Formats: sequence, C-alpha cells, structure tokens
Amino acid sequence: METDDYDTLNLTSNRCYTKLDTRYIIDGNDEKCKKLETTPGEYTNATLLCMGLKGNLKNYNLLDFFEKMKDYKCKYLSLWVHDRLSKIKEVDETTMKSTLFGIWGESENFENCNSSDFGSYLDSADYIKEKSLYDYALNYEDLENLYGKTDIIPCTTKLAEYIRKSIELYNKVKSECEPSKNNKIQRSCTALKDIQSIYPKDELLNLKCKRIEDESTPSREVEGSRTQPQHERQHEGNLKDHRSSVLGLDFTEDASTGPYASEDASSPDSHKAIGSTLPILGVLSIGFVLYKFTGLGPMARNFLRTKGINGINSHDGLTHELLDSTYDRNVHLDETKTYVGYQAI
Repeated sequence: METDDYDTLNLTSNRCYTKLDTRYIIDGNDEKCKKLETTPGEYTNATLLCMGLKGNLKNYNLLDFFEKMKDYKCKYLSLWVHDRLSKIKEVDETTMKSTLFGIWGESENFENCNSSDFGSYLDSADYIKEKSLYDYALNYEDLENLYGKTDIIPCTTKLAEYIRKSIELYNKVKSECEPSKNNKIQRSCTALKDIQSIYPKDELLNLKCKRIEDESTPSREVEGSRTQPQHERQHEGNLKDHRSSVLGLDFTEDASTGPYASEDASSPDSHKAIGSTLPILGVLSIGFVLYKFTGLGPMARNFLRTKGINGINSHDGLTHELLDSTYDRNVHLDETKTYVGYQAI
C-alpha cells in the first residue's frame, strides 16, 4: 500500500502533515538550514523541510492537532520528516540527514521527542506499513463519523479503496505480529500495539462506507463536504509550493491543482445577477449619450416643462418672498400649509 497514492484525499493525516509543513516554519530560520540552499537566498525544498522541523520542535507542545492519537505525535513528526525527505532530490541524502539530526539534537524538546524513530527508518517496506497504520488510525474517527455512520455523504471510489486496503493491511500486520511468529521487533508490530491501545477490540476493522459514488457523478458533493482552510490543503509532492504563502514567497504553481489553489468564489446566482445587470447598464449608457449629445435632450426637457414637473417654481410670489426676506424659523412653527406647485396645461 503506497502512501503517496492517497495524498490527494481529504484525510486527517494529510491535513496534519500539511500543518507540520507550514504552521511553524517561520520559527525555524537557522543557519544550518540556509546552508542547504543551492542558490543564496533561494528557499529550496531541503531548506524548507529543515526550517519546518526546527519550527515544529521549538513549538512541540503546541502540536495539538493529532486528536485521539495525540500521545504519538512524535511518531507522526518522524514519519512526516522521512516522507518529505524521500521527495527531496536536490541535496545529497547523507548531508540532509546530518543537518536534520543536528537540528533535532539541539532542540530544547529533545527529551520529549528525540530522533530515534527517524533514524530507524531504513527498510522502506516496513516504513510504509508503519506509516500506513498510523495514518489509518489518525483518519479513522473522521471517516467513521462522515461515511460509516450515515449515507448522507458518499465515499468516492478512491476513498473506498483506501479504506479497503487499510483494513487489509491491518489484518496482514495483525497476522504477522502473532506471538507465535516472534516478530515483536518489527516496527509495524509496535505500531499495531500503539493503535490497539487507543482503539481496542480491532475497532478499525469495522469501518465501511454506507454509500459509494464514482468521482465523476455530477451530483456528488466535494469529498468530505466541508470547507478546508486554504493553508491546510494536501501535500502533492512539492514542498516549496506548500510553504510559499507562509513565507510570503512568490512561487509559481498551477492554480487548479496546487495545494494553495484558489477556489472559484463565483456561484451560479452571481452569474445570473451579472447577466441581468449588464443589459440594464447598457441601456442607461445609451440613453445618457442620446440625451447629452443629440436633439433628444432639449426635446425631453421641453416635454417635462409642459407637463408641469417644474410647476412649483410658478409661485413667483412665494419665491420672491423667500429671496427678499430673512427666514424666521419661529414664525412658521405652527404653520401646516403645504404649497403644491401647479401649472395649467
């Protein structure tokens, strides 16, 4: 089960890893990280990972987004570092690991979260099993509430596949870790034990989608049917783009696919409003031009005068009285007459 296959799903694990990418990167500015720049002043993926690790370690006590699995947040931090490191190509792996271990060793939270797990990820197959199990445990509660307890929101076929493969992996590891097989040192066995301490009685095997719809179904809601903060989108393989908005950097990215893709805020109603407003504005504009620059203007004014629109000005006596004398407010306090202009046609 390749974890990269499901990086684009709206899963709790993906959102948590994205928070590790971005939330405290500003606090991770370090000379060791700057040495990973291929060009001075240019933030590379390696530099950003280094800064992200230092910022997360510095704010370790504030990493509070792992929900029921919060007791294993150091595990998730190690899994995140290894996952992001595996995608970096511009820096030698030995140099990169040496820098990351140095950042880890200098952390004030080293006793709370050390680098031993990160340093033990040597077998990629066992790492993938371990990460997949921890991720599924992190995702379980949200998936159960959204798709297992009700059929209001359907699973996509991709999400249903993820759940099925996660259950298959869980059963496989459970079989591998039976006491008779003496595989206690296998890291995935440790992961299974940790998960069972939070979800006893193999609760993670009970998850099933109430309803499944293909992604191409027109009526299908966006997966999860929840608005996700823009800075919390899934990791899609480019660490630089992930942290660009946090650092205020201008990294180019396809607006339709990137993790910081802007969502189209326009709706069908707004399009209708625009469609009905533009013709009205056009008519008003044409009317103004005809009134201002053609003979229709004087004709319209003469027509209005003959209809008595300006008739109120025909009371010359009242007009002269108002102009020739100072208005005394107190004189007219009790006066209730209303003067209506009239001009005979």
